[in-house]
Amino acid sequence: MPRKKKKAARTGAPRAKSQKTVEPSSVTEQAPPPVPTTATDLAAATQRFTRDLQIRGEAAKLDKKGKLPRHATHVIKKQHPDGSVEVERVRFKTF
Repeated sequence: MPRKKKKAARTGAPRAKSQKTVEPSSVTEQAPPPVPTTATDLAAATQRFTRDLQIRGEAAKLDKKGKLPRHATHVIKKQHPDGSVEVERVRFKTF
């Protein structure tokens, strides 16, 4: 059986691809979650983020030697009287 020959490369302008129209499905395509736009929304999102960091154990205070535990990704910089904290990212999570 003879071998197939390679086709010569096309020269000239590339063809325009045909566009397929797809009907949006109400189940598969949903609107993205709203982005916080006001100062109160942003403050609430920040509080939620820091609270979640504490719950997951990703925010921790430095130990007596000044080192951060291995599981922590954020260091607690300041703790407010109401229980909220200010955090700073120091490293990425390694799995």
